[in-house]
Amino acid sequence: MRILLAAFGSRGDVQPMVALGVRMRADGHDVVLGASETFAGLARQHGLEFQAVGRDIEAWARRHDLTRRPARLIAHAVDYLREDVELSFGQTHAAARGADLLVSGIHAAAPSVAEALELPYHTLLFCPQLIASSHHPPPSVPWFSLPRFCNRSLWWIWFRALDVALKDAINRGRRAWKLPPIESVAAYLSAARASVASDGLLGTLPPDSPAAVRQTGALALEVGEALDPGLERFLAAGEPPVYVGFGSMPDQDPRGTTRAVVEALEACGRRGVVVSGWAGLGGQGMPPSVRVVDSAAHAALLPRVAVAVHHGGAGTTAAAARAGVPQVVVPHCVDQYYWGRQVYERGLGSRPIPKRALNAARLAAAIRYVLSHPRIAVRAREIEAGLRRTDGVAELTRVLYEAASVRPGRKAAA
Repeated sequence: MRILLAAFGSRGDVQPMVALGVRMRADGHDVVLGASETFAGLARQHGLEFQAVGRDIEAWARRHDLTRRPARLIAHAVDYLREDVELSFGQTHAAARGADLLVSGIHAAAPSVAEALELPYHTLLFCPQLIASSHHPPPSVPWFSLPRFCNRSLWWIWFRALDVALKDAINRGRRAWKLPPIESVAAYLSAARASVASDGLLGTLPPDSPAAVRQTGALALEVGEALDPGLERFLAAGEPPVYVGFGSMPDQDPRGTTRAVVEALEACGRRGVVVSGWAGLGGQGMPPSVRVVDSAAHAALLPRVAVAVHHGGAGTTAAAARAGVPQVVVPHCVDQYYWGRQVYERGLGSRPIPKRALNAARLAAAIRYVLSHPRIAVRAREIEAGLRRTDGVAELTRVLYEAASVRPGRKAAA
């Protein structure tokens, strides 16, 4: 069977697809990853065929401050998304030729491509908050104690904004293939069968989820990647350090953020491992108590640290939980506020610190809080034990192989 995995977004959206592709390839299938050119190396490193789909998300993200309030980012994001839709329609169609199954995250072109080619299609979500619900607000809204009618109102606004931003661009792509126009972008993106590929121990589906949606567990990329020898020596030379890394989140002031991190670590008397990532943390003049690396495999590094300070991406939150390490979440945007709240409410870490509010004093206080409350470490180990009994990749592949057995005809548009 030939399978196209179409991903849109940062590494947190692409790496779970790679984990899925690795398992499917081991099962004997031909797997193609379609994503931004930024991730070609990641796909090929793990033996997957790669097709460029969509614009360069890293270049766009580095040009914009993702921690700005959504209203201030929206104009830039809409322009990017419209251009990405126009480009990805043709690229996704080309990548899907000859496929027997199309699987995507939230992807503006994939449902239309599957419809045009009459392919079985399945949507993956990586966070329960992506399901419209009266029990939580839409992504990027950091308030989780609102009345249910307020959440419903916010989702209504979210849906209207999606229509204004993307409906015309999607319908232009559909007209080229003689597909009927869509009426609602939200209905179009959620019309296919969907699975939430995240762990229920870290965040459950809301009670008003559609009955067809199932939660299968996070998609962990299990690789035996060794750590850099210099980092190995650093880890062996003292007590477990504090991990600090913000993944695919760029930083408009990397020097200032690095300074805040170093000052917080010094105030706590702790060593640190700083992963520079897209933020570009680190630089000259770092103290010997702090080791800076470009990247490091979470599965190899996180079990050896005392605390994980991170941005709250779905993948990093799950990786820290699987490592049994207490967490301090510094949400930047989108669903990271959700994961920060889940970490705190489930006893796995401190209250989240929004990136806009991050400074040395707040970070030091959060690290001290986590280290001075042994119950957090105990709870982290309990969750770790529970997660080790799950295999989200195996469960999801079973669901997808079932989906591939039914080849649909063209359906009416949403």
